[in-house]
Amino acid sequence: MTTTSNAIKNDAVIVLANQMDENGLLNSESKARANKAVEILNEREISHIVTCGWAYRNDSDIKIAETFKSYIVDSLGVNPSKVITELNSRDTVGDAYFTKINLALSLDWKNLCVVTSDYHVKRTKEIFSFIYGNDFSVEVYGASVVHDISILSNELASINAFRDTFLGVTMGNNIEILKRLRERHPFYNGQVYSRI
Repeated sequence: MTTTSNAIKNDAVIVLANQMDENGLLNSESKARANKAVEILNEREISHIVTCGWAYRNDSDIKIAETFKSYIVDSLGVNPSKVITELNSRDTVGDAYFTKINLALSLDWKNLCVVTSDYHVKRTKEIFSFIYGNDFSVEVYGASVVHDISILSNELASINAFRDTFLGVTMGNNIEILKRLRERHPFYNGQVYSRI
């Protein structure tokens, strides 16, 4: 599933993490996302794939972005030099912000493909488009996964929370977005995890 045409040549594929166990084994949804990302990488001959995510589990120091990279390299046969890990993000908003700040801007990436789960496409598109702003093209694809109705209500609550958190912030403005992350986003302001 795509939200835009695929006529644009993408500079990179960004794959969003789902979950892993304490030993760093990805769940089936994470694997589905990785599989979809590699499928797109190969179809379009894109130069890089980016994996996102920190060591989010209380019972493990393993960073999920590194687990994704291992799966993509070892199980899906992608050359490790093509896989970049972004280790700072703690959620979809962080995935967008940190891939933009740490990778897209410095590597002059303008056309990005993002892979997530099918139910998460709409929210991901809105978040990445807002964080990246009008100077970038963002396509979002969803891997087909099994989910229940509660996931959809969680998605609605999450997008409403995102809109509320960033109300009044200028789309694509890195300084304003970082300030709002540090002030009002519970994953980055010290409320749930350490403050950035």
